[in-house]
Amino acid sequence: MTHLLKPDMAAVLERTHLSGSFDSFLLPVYEAGSNSIHSLIEHLGADHVATQGKLTFAFSKGSTPEQFSVAITDNAAGLNDTNFRAFRTPFTGNKLRRGGKGFGRFIAFKVFESIQYKSRYNEDGQDLTRAFVFDVSKDEEITELVLEPEFPYINGCAVTYESVRPTYHRQWEAVSEEKLLDHLTSNFLTYLVDGRMPETVVEVEGKHHNLRDHFAKTFKHEQTHLLAVEIEGVSHDLRCDVSRVERGKPFSKHTLLFFADNRLLGAGRAIENKIGRSAFQRPDGTEYVVIATLSGTFLDTHANQARTALEVDEDQIATIVDIACEAILQTESAQHELIKDDQRDTVVDLLQRHPLLRYGLSGSTVADYVKSKPNSWRQENFVSDLAVQRLREERRWTAYVQNTIADKDLFDQRKSQLLQRVSDTYRDALAEYIVHRKAVIEIADRLRGADDNGTMTREDAFHQLIFPRHQDSVSAKQFQHNLWMLDERLAFVSYISSDRTLHGGRRQLGDKVTDIAFYDECYVTGGQGNTSVVIVEFKRPGRDDYSFGKEGSDPIRRKSFLTTSGKTIDIPTATPITAIIVADLEPSLRSLAKRYDFDETWDKRGLYKYHEEFDVFVEVFGFDKLVSDAEKRNAAFFEILLNDLGN
Repeated sequence: MTHLLKPDMAAVLERTHLSGSFDSFLLPVYEAGSNSIHSLIEHLGADHVATQGKLTFAFSKGSTPEQFSVAITDNAAGLNDTNFRAFRTPFTGNKLRRGGKGFGRFIAFKVFESIQYKSRYNEDGQDLTRAFVFDVSKDEEITELVLEPEFPYINGCAVTYESVRPTYHRQWEAVSEEKLLDHLTSNFLTYLVDGRMPETVVEVEGKHHNLRDHFAKTFKHEQTHLLAVEIEGVSHDLRCDVSRVERGKPFSKHTLLFFADNRLLGAGRAIENKIGRSAFQRPDGTEYVVIATLSGTFLDTHANQARTALEVDEDQIATIVDIACEAILQTESAQHELIKDDQRDTVVDLLQRHPLLRYGLSGSTVADYVKSKPNSWRQENFVSDLAVQRLREERRWTAYVQNTIADKDLFDQRKSQLLQRVSDTYRDALAEYIVHRKAVIEIADRLRGADDNGTMTREDAFHQLIFPRHQDSVSAKQFQHNLWMLDERLAFVSYISSDRTLHGGRRQLGDKVTDIAFYDECYVTGGQGNTSVVIVEFKRPGRDDYSFGKEGSDPIRRKSFLTTSGKTIDIPTATPITAIIVADLEPSLRSLAKRYDFDETWDKRGLYKYHEEFDVFVEVFGFDKLVSDAEKRNAAFFEILLNDLGN
């Protein structure tokens, strides 16, 4: 009779891949513990495991990786003849009946150099013992030991792993009491949550810990969900247990754990992008994360041989993750609402700054819109989505208008709707520009104050905000300046030069440079039918040492202007000139103005005078007045156009 040959387990192990993580380092320990629990369930019955079952993990780190050892001991039936026969049979059907793969005991050879078993069991009324060394690399994989093994229980089995292989030396260095407790708790989470975990002692360097107590301190079970997941047209039942854990013990972010046959598959999947935040915060400021476990027949039957991952398409895993995250958010409904409130505020703020994006809502409220979007979405996601939706809405509307105009009766019927839409569109377009103005005013308000070093901001920053320095109206376009802060009319003069020499070239000895000079051949400041010039000088905020008319400080000059395009502009002698000086009205300036008989404005925040000698009308006001006047001129727009944009 011809028989199948024995599988080459060494070759199978060679083809089996494990990651270099701490969980992979402990995988043989997890497998041994799971085997013990399965044996305890079979020996004691599922209802008695928690009360009568005993399980011990005894760790000794040693001073080198070669001295490391861990012994996993239980009080199950032990390696009687039936179980020992199953042990000696790779991929045994006995394991399949228990929900296992029959491969777990071989994984240990990927991590440890030495493996020993010892057991006490009852066979035909006799108390017997069995001890042996297990090594698949040898021809005789099992070498029995003649020594009488000591054993703490009447029946049971113990496996001892010793000497860490070089691949995991780095993980041996990371071994600590807390880390071992946390990882064992995470791996046996399904048993701990549903109360099937035997009394489990974790001994680390002689110090004993109760794993069930550690679980109770670390994990707070919140809710169990029974989920139905449809994959390839077939519905599968999954169980999802949701627990809370203090952030950092042992998880720093929300995690979804997959279990097959009550064994952890891999290190878990981070779900912060699905949940929307990496952790949740309590009112007292403390943080916690959600740890959810998934288990079910579908996962049992689709785990790989080493039970380190699922052998299914990523799309199928994504479907399972999505449904599990929905269940988590049901449990964490209060946190879910906070996330949606934050997203709503984000979108409202976005629409206030970019009103035209409102059309991307397609008629829905902001609350309904964000409700339909992933919790992980940030401002850039909403901008992109609303812009695309707005484009689609505009295309739809364009087609709607064209069809309406083509039919006179239909046009008459829809005329009021069309006019309302046109009105809304232009209103929001204007509102978008007003939002820009509001932002510029806020920046200007900051610029006029002290900087981080406690000194006043230099006038150059303010100048740059009003009109780009070293440019003119030929090179700087309408949308690149904010002259409306000074005077709306100044934006429409014939020519503007900013911080440039009068001849347009590099500054030469004796050249005087005006901050901003305006030239108009028709109308700027009230003179009609004549050319006119406006000169603006910005003085450093807080400055209190200048003298009007003093050489080097006088902002008024009459010369020709050269544009960036090379055109020369000559200024006639009789040209009216207005000089605007933006400077804080410090005591020395007020004293100087009084000497030259300047008058105060009605609000006491400005000075003005017509200087006959230079034929110049001079106006002086501070940065605070510049900002506040700009706010007042735009106040009606801010109130009317920006009101209720977020609703």
